[in-house]
Amino acid sequence: MMGPVVCGVDFSDNANRALRWANFMAQRLGQPLVILHAVEPLLANAARLEYGANALETTLQPELDAFVAAAIGDARRGRTEIAIGEPASLLNGTALAAGAALIVVGTQGLGHARRLWFGSSTTRLLREAATPVLAVRRGAAARSETGLRIVEIVVGTDFGTAARAALDAADELGRLFDVPTTGLHAVPNLAAPDGWSALVAQVVEHARRKARIQLEASVPAAWTNDVRSGDPAQVLVDAASGRDALIVVGLGGASAGQHPGTTAYRVLRDADAPLLAVPPR
Repeated sequence: MMGPVVCGVDFSDNANRALRWANFMAQRLGQPLVILHAVEPLLANAARLEYGANALETTLQPELDAFVAAAIGDARRGRTEIAIGEPASLLNGTALAAGAALIVVGTQGLGHARRLWFGSSTTRLLREAATPVLAVRRGAAARSETGLRIVEIVVGTDFGTAARAALDAADELGRLFDVPTTGLHAVPNLAAPDGWSALVAQVVEHARRKARIQLEASVPAAWTNDVRSGDPAQVLVDAASGRDALIVVGLGGASAGQHPGTTAYRVLRDADAPLLAVPPR
């Protein structure tokens, strides 16, 4: 993975965690760190009226420098940028212009809808990203506050084209971090009358055997292969639960009617591990 690591921050605790992960990944990748704060146009205009034409530079930049220093120890560690506009679009544009390796964002559940980072912006980011997105929930840092680490990688695959980029990214990161990688496929549970239970078990077991063969043919020989039954997002959450794992998924899916980012969004909602969502090439 070559190119800068771009991190979106909004001065929240979630952004603090995301920034620490972004710094961690930039150091491990040996790449520059770019830190972006997006300001809503209405707020930017109000600030200029209240504090002067250079309000963003004179009032917001010192705040951003202090936030960066508090999160990663040195405000000079990354290049900071303040831009006016919608966060997802600005992050995508910055990443594309810089040829970034990763976009890193923090996430936060808001109310019963459990909407993520900046409301709907994470959903939009997952839907439109041309750059892999590392999304960090609150629980992703809970076990490693004194030192971030990745001890294993779990990558989900449905054997579709979107999964290929995720498998490649997981392989590259597994070798970079020198950690074990598990390729995981979920065979969906089937709903059927009780009288068909034996038939359902037969069909599911056949699907699991077929999936094991496909998985062995799809991933490097050194990987661990795991085929489970259940909802794909929940299977990924369970496989990484309680460990310093990185979950990797493709943005998109082979299932009919699945929207890009559906599985990634649901994993983000429930997982206690960071998630790397990789767009198809």
